[in-house]
Amino acid sequence: MGMPFSVLAPGVAAGGIPATAKVTTNARVTTASGPVGVIADVMQFPGPVVVGNWVVGCTRVSIMGLPAIDQASTGTSFTAVGVPFGPMTVIQGDPRASGM
Repeated sequence: MGMPFSVLAPGVAAGGIPATAKVTTNARVTTASGPVGVIADVMQFPGPVVVGNWVVGCTRVSIMGLPAIDQASTGTSFTAVGVPFGPMTVIQGDPRASGM
């Protein structure tokens, strides 16, 4: 069964810190909450974690040729000096849209 897609920036966390913004290239596939995340999205965080990039996306769902991001996806986050901070995960997805 599919996992909920990542839609809102605060639904993504790195080290327990929720994201404040999402820079996305997806302008085609949206839900009522916003655009579905893709692997090229860049997440912005406050505090010690500054930016996060996705590494693993969906295997069966792609948007504009890029893998979509669901709750099974993972990424990496970095501090202001470029040191890896820890894994980036989707903590809350859109319950009405899901994929694998």
